[in-house]
Amino acid sequence: MKICIFTFAISLLSAVYSYKFLNGNLLLTGIFFAGVLFGIFLMMIKINSKNNRIDSYKRELEKESVSSDEAAAKVKVLESKIQVLEKALENALKK
Repeated sequence: MKICIFTFAISLLSAVYSYKFLNGNLLLTGIFFAGVLFGIFLMMIKINSKNNRIDSYKRELEKESVSSDEAAAKVKVLESKIQVLEKALENALKK
């Protein structure tokens, strides 16, 4: 984010400098350079927001994975309890 702010500041300063101190072709070159820097600034913001969305999606997938693992573990525990109860019932019926 600091790089984005720095790029925006540089593009703004170069635009102001170009407008105040340059003439003719140099003015156009300065304004072009300021526009390029501003375009880089906008792309950095876009990339940063996209990376934030990707990170949040990864966290969501990890949470779902953990919850599905927990559910599978609960099912295994319940199945083993059922098996123990079935064996206890069989033993009780045999006696």
